[in-house]
Amino acid sequence: MEIAFYILSGMAVTSAILVVSLKNLVRAILALASLFLSIAALYILLSAEFLGLVQTLVYIGGVILLFLFLIMLTENLFEERQVAFFQRITGVGLVLLLFGIFVSIFMKQPFQVIPKTDYSIAEIGRLLMTDYLIPFEVVSLLLLVALIGAIVIARKEEE
Repeated sequence: MEIAFYILSGMAVTSAILVVSLKNLVRAILALASLFLSIAALYILLSAEFLGLVQTLVYIGGVILLFLFLIMLTENLFEERQVAFFQRITGVGLVLLLFGIFVSIFMKQPFQVIPKTDYSIAEIGRLLMTDYLIPFEVVSLLLLVALIGAIVIARKEEE
C-alpha cells in the first residue's frame, strides 16, 4: 500500500512538471489527464472511492476532453512565442517563494489525523437524495443558470 502511494505520488509530481514544461499544448493536456488520473487513484487508495470516481468522471471525462477539443479546433491561433529571461527568472523565483512559504507552514503546524468516516458511495447517494436534496437541486440550478449565461455571453449577435 505504501509503495503504491509513492508510485502514484511520483506520477502526479512528474505529470504536474510535464504540464507546465511541455511546449506542445496537446501533450500538456494529456499530461494533465495523467495528473488527474493519478490523483483519482490516490483518492481510491485512501478509501475515498466517491472522490476518485468524481475526479475521473468530471475532470478526465469532461474538462480534459473539453480542453482537447478547444485546442485541436483552435491550435492554429496559438503561436510559439519566446519567453524573456527576466520572465523565467521571475516565475522561478515566485515558485520558490511559494514553496518556501508552504514548507514553513507545514513545519510549524503539527499534522492531525482525521478520523475515518464510513461513508460509502451508496450512503452519499442516499444523503444527497434525502437530507441534502434541496441544496443539491439548488446547485444544479445554479450550474444550469451559469451554463445559459455563458452561452448568452458567447453567442454572436446576428445583424
